[in-house]
Amino acid sequence: IAFPNRRAALPASPVRVHPLFIPRVMVCTTRINALALVASVLGLFLPLTNAACDASTEPWQGVFHDIGQKITAEEGPSGGSTYVVDADGAGVHLFADANLLTESSDNSFSAHTAVHEYLHILQQAMLAGDVTNTSIGPVPIKATSTSTARFACINKCASAAVFCEKSLAVLNALPDSLKLLDRTVFVIFYPHTEVGNVACTNTDAKKQEILDEVYAGADGTCANGVQLSYNYMLNENHLVAEGDAEYWGLTLTDDTNVFSVFDGAAYWSGKITDGKMSCGVPGDTKFRVESGSSSATDSLVNAYSDAGQPQCADNPIGEISYAFFLEWCATHSITCTQDKQFSVWMRARAVGWCPAFKETYGKSWGEYVCAMEASDEYNSNPSCVATDVACIACTGEGCESAADSDSSSAGNARNGGWLSLALGAAVLLA
Repeated sequence: IAFPNRRAALPASPVRVHPLFIPRVMVCTTRINALALVASVLGLFLPLTNAACDASTEPWQGVFHDIGQKITAEEGPSGGSTYVVDADGAGVHLFADANLLTESSDNSFSAHTAVHEYLHILQQAMLAGDVTNTSIGPVPIKATSTSTARFACINKCASAAVFCEKSLAVLNALPDSLKLLDRTVFVIFYPHTEVGNVACTNTDAKKQEILDEVYAGADGTCANGVQLSYNYMLNENHLVAEGDAEYWGLTLTDDTNVFSVFDGAAYWSGKITDGKMSCGVPGDTKFRVESGSSSATDSLVNAYSDAGQPQCADNPIGEISYAFFLEWCATHSITCTQDKQFSVWMRARAVGWCPAFKETYGKSWGEYVCAMEASDEYNSNPSCVATDVACIACTGEGCESAADSDSSSAGNARNGGWLSLALGAAVLLA
């Protein structure tokens, strides 16, 4: 089921997807497709008769639908990642542009985006309780995993080999502290839609093959994978998810030394400059991030879109917010490492985002938000009061307090309250 770029047939989690970074492309956000929902309810996504994974049932139905959208480029070149709790594989979905076959300062052959999407998978695994300890890497690959490799590449549409090669080189070179999943993560490439690329053929068969290759497991039965209530995903801070994944995706790619020309630090700096321009900061009073939840971010994106500024979408909003977060940490001598960020993701499942944030950094979410919005650098809400900033209440069976589990706030809902009633386990991120 899928999780949105957000944001698929009874989606258990929304589907999150985003246009690929080639070079600095501002990311747009899509919504759950109502027609896809109806189609899935009617059982129109039919698997092949010899398939290992039954694409007419959950948790595979939404994943199958999303693979179909990627392989046909139905929604454009929008990358993402699929995560199914307790499954025997996970997927990172990327687009290869045949026009970009030479490394440059802003072309990593999508390798840094592979890291970005892998970090999204880890975020969701932490919220789901699949990853609870970041000091034990590398976690052994379980016997039922579809492959014995930690990372593998699927290239059904014959994209240039360099895309798989570079993505796997970077992922395998990540520090052991980031190798926290007990199953293979498959990087799946699809043809870009730019002129010069050749569309994939025989897509009906290939999308089932991809589903099976990722999730069928060592015995080929596709037996593992759990449907969960969507509630656990309501603990996600979407604002932070995007900035966290992009900043550390670029930083970690640089740290692997796989590339001699690609410059992740400069790429990040350029994205922040572009993002601030798109969102009109400093000075645009629309820029108020509130709780950082999916619904709060949607509202902000919609406000910019309604004002004729659609480039200020969820990814640039998250990125420029995270850029200030890093500056704020330095100003207050707060240690804000990737491991610290992981601590917030893991604790959010138990106590909610705001308590997890304060436990980890010693200051409140509202203090950070107001420092940003009142700063000369952003100047969007100079009268911001930290205690008035909304928080994401803890939701789901992982909450330590039953009262927290039942609570709700304006920052909680994602894509409409009905989603919290849907069942499923696949998370598709961008």
